[in-house]
Amino acid sequence: MPESKKCAHTACTCTVPEGKKYCSQICEDSKQFTSIKCDCKHQGCSAS
Repeated sequence: MPESKKCAHTACTCTVPEGKKYCSQICEDSKQFTSIKCDCKHQGCSAS
């Protein structure tokens, strides 16, 4: 079974499938910014 890992956005707590770094385009677009809140809007993200 493939192992899931955390989204690369520092404020996000979502997991991403193997081969992906970000859970959404929003997180990927925010990679150059330091933030304390995630705006991915995924239901399981505790940072939302």
